Amino acid sequence: MNTNKSNAKGNLICSRCSHANPLDATHCQKCNKFLVIASIPTNDRANKSKLPPYVTWLGLALILLPFSVGGYFFWQQVKSLTNSNSLNSPLGNSSSDIRLYNSFKKVPNVPTGIFNYGGAVLFASITASGTHEAMTRTHPHFRLVYTEPRFGKPGNSQSLTMLLNGELSFAQIALPLTDTEYSKAKERGFSLEQVPVAIDAIVVFTHPDVYVPGISVIQLQDIYKGKITNWKQVGGPDLPIVPFARPKVATLLHVLLGPEVDKVSPNVQYIRDYTECVRKVSSTPGGISFGGSGPILGQKSIRIIALAKGNSQKYVQPFIDNGKQINTAAIQDGTYPISRRLFIAIRRDGRIDEQAGVAYTNMLLSKEGQQFIERSGFVPLLR
Repeated sequence: MNTNKSNAKGNLICSRCSHANPLDATHCQKCNKFLVIASIPTNDRANKSKLPPYVTWLGLALILLPFSVGGYFFWQQVKSLTNSNSLNSPLGNSSSDIRLYNSFKKVPNVPTGIFNYGGAVLFASITASGTHEAMTRTHPHFRLVYTEPRFGKPGNSQSLTMLLNGELSFAQIALPLTDTEYSKAKERGFSLEQVPVAIDAIVVFTHPDVYVPGISVIQLQDIYKGKITNWKQVGGPDLPIVPFARPKVATLLHVLLGPEVDKVSPNVQYIRDYTECVRKVSSTPGGISFGGSGPILGQKSIRIIALAKGNSQKYVQPFIDNGKQINTAAIQDGTYPISRRLFIAIRRDGRIDEQAGVAYTNMLLSKEGQQFIERSGFVPLLR
């Protein structure tokens, strides 16, 4: 391609007809040939205002292009995490449709229908606090029905089996999902997601006549492994210890003993739910059990025992204000030794059950929902 020279006066000389064109011309004024700049004389380089406009705009566009493209994708990411009704999300890797709203009313895409749910029995205290009634008042066509398994006792593992089988829209779980559960879902053509909604303290309680300053986590573990069998071994009366617990298919023994859950003492007596557990312990001299803070808060017929980390004697009470309120500060800062996250397990299959699980989770994570969580005897995940 022939290039066009510039003369001493700063004109562009057309390579076809030699016509002297203004420096800002893009086509020859005489023959209309497109003008291509070969160079700009030294004495004109300082005068940048004389560059053709299209050159200036082209350079600016090339400079801004990476930023504009990157900015677009950055803004898309921001929009996926927030909207006009939501708060800044601290939920890490949760899906973008899990967002933080101010109230139940602000939660969008709440489906119409009757939706079955199930899960860990300690979640019953959330229902008892009026949470679900408030959801239904706000979204009258969103109806929730607690569904027990046809065989076996209700609990964490049973609810996940039912969720995998399509019998539940979502599940309330007190242990994180396992690799096996994720794999089973994948084999069936969908995925599972767990979203934390609350923090639960593990509370130890005894028969009201058992007086001890507290026990350590290791002592509690040894009681349930059969190594400690009398209250005098932990500073209490000379009285046999009678331990109660929910069965190993539930979550509590796994939380306490972890990989040593198979070492549970044969003296442990198994009970169905918290109601039976409180009744058994309160009527059995030497009785002891432990459970989630929600169902235990406010119980008058049992004695709450302070707990210490490891094998220390730095005892911390799970409840304050004469047992009327959960010790939120001690649980949030880790002073209280045993706590766990509570989750909602969502079936990600692109169907209405997924929509129900997302709506329910978003309502529990809203400011209004977290207030219900605290009234239920759990520690709010969000402040």
